[in-house]
Amino acid sequence: MQMPGCEAQVLEHMRQQHGLISRHQALKAGMTVDQIAWRLKTGRWVRAGKGVFQHAASASTPLSRLLAACFASDGVASHRSAAALHGIDGYQLDRIEVVVPWKRTPVTKGFELHRTTQMPLTKPVTRNGILCTWVGRTVLDVASVVSRERLEHTIDAVLRQGLLRLDDLYAVLVSHSRQGRTGCGPFRDALEERRGDDAVPLSAWSRMVSDLLVDYGLARPALEFQIRDPSGEFVAQVDLAYPDHRVAIELDSKRWHLNSVSFERDPRRRNALTVIGWTVLTFTWSDYVDRPGQLCATVAKLLASASRRAS
Repeated sequence: MQMPGCEAQVLEHMRQQHGLISRHQALKAGMTVDQIAWRLKTGRWVRAGKGVFQHAASASTPLSRLLAACFASDGVASHRSAAALHGIDGYQLDRIEVVVPWKRTPVTKGFELHRTTQMPLTKPVTRNGILCTWVGRTVLDVASVVSRERLEHTIDAVLRQGLLRLDDLYAVLVSHSRQGRTGCGPFRDALEERRGDDAVPLSAWSRMVSDLLVDYGLARPALEFQIRDPSGEFVAQVDLAYPDHRVAIELDSKRWHLNSVSFERDPRRRNALTVIGWTVLTFTWSDYVDRPGQLCATVAKLLASASRRAS
């Protein structure tokens, strides 16, 4: 006998969701409140959390318990739970952690609830049929709940497994620091122990600053831009540039600029650029990591000023 359409849809949901379905999903599929109540009364379904039901024929597992917590809180798996879902070495699904927006205060039972003011930065992805924070945010979250030693092992594992690059982790730190998140200290300290800007190639750093400016709302600058004078003669190559505004951005680091050759060369390059009408902004690694908002605001003000002059 062919089962009703809503029953088939509900069972398919359960099949894909570790034997679970939420009340909202069941009602959306066409079930009534009475039909749900009857399944609970007859034991076909059991409660797995507030507004979450599990098929009696489906065994409870760590994955189903984590998904039930996500359904019950309308959140996403996070912290050590997300680390386990991403397969980061050293993490098993032995605890249930979920993150929700800061103003939400769901009733929690049997799992750890975290709240955040930066929910859009969690960038949820699906792992094993469960929404969880993306791997970069996961590492940052883990930094707030584990020991320094375990954090070091976590970062090593992420890099070793090829899940992220070191410059990706720095970008995670900066994107969250820019929006006022507290608790970035342990994460930053662990990254800085990997020798700060010496560990990030200049080309990668240029890309990171470019992404930062775009996230701030500015146009993407040209990378490694060659500037020529009116006669076409080469003057300098700069790290980033806004040619239409004649604004150049140079990134100064110990690795690339603090040596005797660059000490003599860099001022000459800046003078030559100034002569042909370019404005050069110089930022350090500390500007990028510690003051990303100020960095972006400085560039934005200069671009706005250049636009007014041009008009």
